[in-house]
Amino acid sequence: MRTTTSLIALLGAVALFGCSSSDTGPGTGNETPEDQALEPPAEGTGLQYRMTSTIQPGEEVERCQLFVAPPEGLNVNREVVRFSGGSHHVLLYATPYTEMPTETRDGDALDPTQVHDCSQGPQAYWDVTGVVAGSQSPDGNSFLGELPEGVALKVAPGTVLLMNTHYLNASSEPLETDARINLYTIADDEVKIEAGMLFHYNPFISVPSRGESSARMRCTTDSDISVVRIQSHMHRRGVGYVAHKVDLDGKMTELYAHDKWEGVPSQEFSPFLEVKAGEALDYRCDFRNTEDREIAQGLTTKDEMCMLIGPYFPRSAAYENCATEEGVFAPTWFGSGKSTCAEALSCMNNTPNGDDAALYGCVVNSCASAGPQLSEAINCQITGAYGACDEDCSQDAEACTTCITTACSAEMDACEAATCD
Repeated sequence: MRTTTSLIALLGAVALFGCSSSDTGPGTGNETPEDQALEPPAEGTGLQYRMTSTIQPGEEVERCQLFVAPPEGLNVNREVVRFSGGSHHVLLYATPYTEMPTETRDGDALDPTQVHDCSQGPQAYWDVTGVVAGSQSPDGNSFLGELPEGVALKVAPGTVLLMNTHYLNASSEPLETDARINLYTIADDEVKIEAGMLFHYNPFISVPSRGESSARMRCTTDSDISVVRIQSHMHRRGVGYVAHKVDLDGKMTELYAHDKWEGVPSQEFSPFLEVKAGEALDYRCDFRNTEDREIAQGLTTKDEMCMLIGPYFPRSAAYENCATEEGVFAPTWFGSGKSTCAEALSCMNNTPNGDDAALYGCVVNSCASAGPQLSEAINCQITGAYGACDEDCSQDAEACTTCITTACSAEMDACEAATCD
């Protein structure tokens, strides 16, 4: 049986995952964009982060390299990304470090000036706080793109940045990879509005063996924002994606839909998409599994992801990770099955530790109409009753469970009463 503390640990860890590796297509890696030789920005207009490595024949690997932002920081108004073929993405993450880490999360020593294998995804080795730049297309469609005049995504002085690539060399010869990210900046006195990067990540994905399923999540904003563009992220089982804006009256307007997991298009908004306080972005990923095993959410190519990414302004550090202004992770998840809220919650609490596909499937198999009540019950549990049970949960599992059962009683009662009508 899964205890309350194990649920907190598992889902709390994915509240801010970030985008990790996705499976590459059958390319040989020899296809090079026409303007692959991306020159760095002119002096005084920005800088380039570049990562090169050699991939052996038949090898599939993620690699990471650490950099340090300049002492004056960065005000990024535009980015251009180019990378040699054979990779699904290039990403530049921000981290909480202000000095180069000399060891991984597990305590393994490393030379931070070198390129490193990070086969389990960068988040398995270092902490990340968000995305600065990146692309899922070797010849364009970058995440940040170009922001309006006077709008910039800020990188704090001396921030350690993490560049990540994932390559498959399907050829019989070694592959020399080259990934480049140009960040074009503006001066401090030119910045009128700070931008952020939406990074909405759905942890509830479970696709049965030789079967299909969907994962849907909604994030409501506490403040008015303008969205510049959005883009999806899925792995190779992704066969459909749709995103909607949800108005205050619940009306849903389709914004973006496609069926691609690679060569992913972006949806540009002109004029910008205005999302008012109390409105939401709602997105769904559809999956088809051709393997003889269950597929769950996770960081590696053996797993799946469902994300909504895109630049917006003004920045809300909370909303870009689907949290409230108080910093509480607060998405609404909608299942596509028939289980009631009470049945789904019982399923989660009685799933053995280690069976993540079954745990996530409890939510996936719930009915959509119970989504709000189930989400509130889950969020109350994984936040330790929104912090009220932190002291008890730091002691032992029994004290934690007792505290949360009492503190989350209103959410549990609403879940018990919810129906699938």
